[in-house]
Amino acid sequence: MNIGLGEAARAMQGTADLQGLENAPVNAVRTDSRQTGPGDLFFCLQGTRSDGHSFAGQAADRGALAIVAHRDLGSIQNTPVLAVDDTLKALGRLGRHWRLKAGPRVLGITGSAGKTTTKEILAEVLKTRFTVGKNHKNWNNQLGLPLSLLMQKGDEDFWIMELGINNTTDMDELGEILLPDAALILNVGPCHLEGLGDVSGVARAKARLLDYLRAEHRAFINLDYPDLKREAGARPDLNTTWFSSRDPEADCRVSHSRDNLFVLNLNEEEIPFHAPVQGAHFCENLAAIWAVALEYGMQPDEIQAGLEKSSLPEQRMCISRSGDWTIIDDSYNANPMSMQAALETARSLASGGDLVLVLGDMAELGRDEARAHRDLGRSLCAGAFTALFYNGDNLEHVLSGMNGEGSRKAHKIKDVSSFLSAHDKLGCRHGVILFKGSRRAGMENFVQAFKARVEKNREAGT
Repeated sequence: MNIGLGEAARAMQGTADLQGLENAPVNAVRTDSRQTGPGDLFFCLQGTRSDGHSFAGQAADRGALAIVAHRDLGSIQNTPVLAVDDTLKALGRLGRHWRLKAGPRVLGITGSAGKTTTKEILAEVLKTRFTVGKNHKNWNNQLGLPLSLLMQKGDEDFWIMELGINNTTDMDELGEILLPDAALILNVGPCHLEGLGDVSGVARAKARLLDYLRAEHRAFINLDYPDLKREAGARPDLNTTWFSSRDPEADCRVSHSRDNLFVLNLNEEEIPFHAPVQGAHFCENLAAIWAVALEYGMQPDEIQAGLEKSSLPEQRMCISRSGDWTIIDDSYNANPMSMQAALETARSLASGGDLVLVLGDMAELGRDEARAHRDLGRSLCAGAFTALFYNGDNLEHVLSGMNGEGSRKAHKIKDVSSFLSAHDKLGCRHGVILFKGSRRAGMENFVQAFKARVEKNREAGT
């Protein structure tokens, strides 16, 4: 970031006595007073559990260049206080200002599942030719997006930014900050229904990103989703590249061969390639990556080299071996769409052997919560599994969907210790084990505990 304090104040529409520091460079943007140092701009953000205004004095004591606030901070005398209408909105304005000033080519990615995975692999692919900036982890909301923008140096060729939404107004707020040159809509499914209503509502809300495209009007859209096709069709100015995992009419299509081998279908030519993922549900992610990379002039050998260097983000379909177990850590989050994909991959890896499922509730489904968990029960019964350990309040709905089939294999767990105890009683010593659930289920704790138990048993020779 290369922004002076006076410039930042104007971008945020803030007022202050800058005490002669108008031209002083902003070193970094901070929202945690404990991380604030000399030259930093500290934002007093108001959260559900704490208010940054209460820590403004601490930030000043640590050498903050200035403090951004929307409440009076009369006790702070020797550090400029930039008064704004709303500190979160001001942060967004500053992020937008830096995006426009730096001027890289910006790609915005959204979708119901797989945004972070697609962003991380695509960034690695593009790096074989370009310099690339991206969100920090999955910082993709009204706080994380501007922070991610302001972390970029400004000399990159590309910025790849994912955008996540929960409500109908979120994409307008994010689109106004990002103003992308191109947009990639990966998919739509039943997620965040509490705020978005239904799948059609999800598509409408995600597609709002297209209304903030700059001059190129470039869009990469998955042809496999009729709702997305409809939304794109309602915007005749779009310059659209269609990708798909099954539609032969798409500009770019990827199919799954076996394990981590996939096939790109492009202009009647088939190009086999390896990727750092396994499972047919990754075809749409890979098709999107190929579509973007090819559009920006990359050659197939460059793209394949980037794919070979890439890896999956933590807690997202990370497959590892520990003792006699194949562990699938997909614990970061869950919705009906990603849950089904994870189950299919787990069954494929199990190949008829023991398959243990450690699952948690799927959150933010609103009025569809009970139905979605009944559907999960029906899906579980569609394939074989050895045992189900379930953490959450929706087990009764899952069991209802099972309709008695396989329900005797289901175990209610409330914490890590109850899971380990129940698993020990199962007597299963090898196979495939899948961990997946929404953030509030904390399934990563179960993964860590299970790995530790396996390692302990291995050392003990049991």
